Amino acid sequence: MPPDYVERKDLMNKRKTICIVSPYPPPLGGMAIQAQKMGRLLKESGYDVVAVKTNADIPPPLAFLSRFKGIRTIATVLFFLKNLNSALNRTSVVYFFTGFFDFFFWVTYPALILIKLRKKRVILSVRGGGAREFFKKYKKLLAPVFYQVDTFTAPSGFLKDVFKEFFDIDPVLVPNIADLDQFQYMDRKVIQPKFIVTRSLEDIYNVECVIQAFNLIHDEYPDAGLGIVGDGTRRRDLERLVTKLDLKDCVTFYGRVEHSKIQNYYKKYDVFINASKVDNLPGTILESFACGLPVVTTSPGGIPYMVKDGKTGILVKDDDCQALADKTIELLQFPEKANALAKNARKEIYSYSWEKIKPVLFELL
Repeated sequence: MPPDYVERKDLMNKRKTICIVSPYPPPLGGMAIQAQKMGRLLKESGYDVVAVKTNADIPPPLAFLSRFKGIRTIATVLFFLKNLNSALNRTSVVYFFTGFFDFFFWVTYPALILIKLRKKRVILSVRGGGAREFFKKYKKLLAPVFYQVDTFTAPSGFLKDVFKEFFDIDPVLVPNIADLDQFQYMDRKVIQPKFIVTRSLEDIYNVECVIQAFNLIHDEYPDAGLGIVGDGTRRRDLERLVTKLDLKDCVTFYGRVEHSKIQNYYKKYDVFINASKVDNLPGTILESFACGLPVVTTSPGGIPYMVKDGKTGILVKDDDCQALADKTIELLQFPEKANALAKNARKEIYSYSWEKIKPVLFELL
């Protein structure tokens, strides 16, 4: 066999091996879910996928380091870079999920330097609703490494606009992938006062505002119920708030749920409520669209790019618990409006399907 043929064949094989860098569960989060989903779908499409966890596991002999917060972080980063360096021997393209918070400087920045030193191509999939504030603060530090990246992708028009504004970079739009097999549409002709929120219980997702809004709704609909799916550092505070408002009998904390089972919780409820303060393109809203849940949400970051007010959902101002309650009550009073929103949102979800996204992704890879 001619040497040049062998060389071409090796190159083709390399192009079919994709390294996906991302946080992976546990814990569960938006990036982790999308990385897992993309890896599975690429494998089904014939690619070899090497997964590298940014939240690397510390080997058992050194597990005692986990007891020391600062040392644990350093150890995790070092093992991540070690694993990444090893994976780069098997691939020529890296698809890197990242967000814009301290994670970027601890993990993404040194990893991008390593990838370019190894002369590998990198596609940076940028995430997070706090990008504008992050760029205002760190633009000069970010520019040198950004201009070394081969391609940027963004899941929303919001991040495309922010990148264009600060760096004159135009990312390729690769939306979050909605799994229409997992999340099936359910027609709710009668809208019951049963509400759900599926977010991590952290400050930026402002589940406190959802509870305050529910308290106002409960005054008018005493049989109303709220399901809270997720966990986080604010859980105890939120449980205390529910007790203080005398809502324990009608608010259920389900805790962290495996993503493969979360559709079962959407089926129990009739309206999705979200009050996040910072957001980009939340997968939980896409899941609600797919399941036929009308959505009432605040409007930070990228949410107005995905939720068309009055057509596919209802938008209210950030941290406005009263408006959140009023608009939700409106859907109970006018179920035909709630059903119209759900049907329009279901049509919208097809633009986030794998069939729509894979031609764009394959061209990049």
